[in-house]
Amino acid sequence: MAVGSDHRQRTHRRRRVPASDPLRKTGWQVRQSVADAVKEAVQEGAAESQNAFVEQAITAALQDLRRKRVYEAYARAASDPAFVEQTRSVTEAFDSASGDGLSRPE
Repeated sequence: MAVGSDHRQRTHRRRRVPASDPLRKTGWQVRQSVADAVKEAVQEGAAESQNAFVEQAITAALQDLRRKRVYEAYARAASDPAFVEQTRSVTEAFDSASGDGLSRPE
């Protein structure tokens, strides 16, 4: 049994891959030092397998990229006078309803 394998079994659940998202073998290459670091991380219990570790890292990087894109879109919208005016107008239209149900009976 590999070092840390019992730890891995206790702390990491098997990932569930939906049937609609099958595994695909890719042809990506990484530097030898990266491959060695991934192997060591898995041996220390960071993931159930090297494939799982790499997938987790890629998924995290993609989530960061999506988050960055969303915040960039927010920044663009905030600098668009027409969008800001429309948002202000909608907010004002709902001001009268925002307190509904919050007042206490007298």
